[in-house]
Amino acid sequence: MNAKKVLGSFDDLIDLATKFVDQQGGKWDHSAWLEFLSEIQKNGYNLSHDMQSYLGSMLESLKKIYGTVTATSKIENIMLGVSENTIDFIKTTKGMWDHNNWESFLKGLQTKGLQLNEETTTYVGGVLEAAKELYSFPLSSKKEKEK
Repeated sequence: MNAKKVLGSFDDLIDLATKFVDQQGGKWDHSAWLEFLSEIQKNGYNLSHDMQSYLGSMLESLKKIYGTVTATSKIENIMLGVSENTIDFIKTTKGMWDHNNWESFLKGLQTKGLQLNEETTTYVGGVLEAAKELYSFPLSSKKEKEK
């Protein structure tokens, strides 16, 4: 599997997680979680226990952000902004960043309309940490459909 496909897989996972949280309104039960995992598998991913754990962490972190921004009418744009900025940031830094990178990331989110207080900043940190785990996870575990 080439690097572009692996990075595309990372993007797809973050996008699927963000859409799931948004579609579920930030609340879901075990049945919805299992349906989400089934959707991930339908997209060709092998779901090991570790992968499920990383995805669960990503969903929980996105859920917390969703809960803090539900009062705004631009929630879909904010969630999309968080997703896009996270993908770009993780890929640019290759999952390794310093405090200056972190500050720059937060400023980018603020330009997308996310109001950052201490609580929201903590949630965003959770999204980044979960995304880093997914990024560093061997996404080549995605089944190769075209050979």
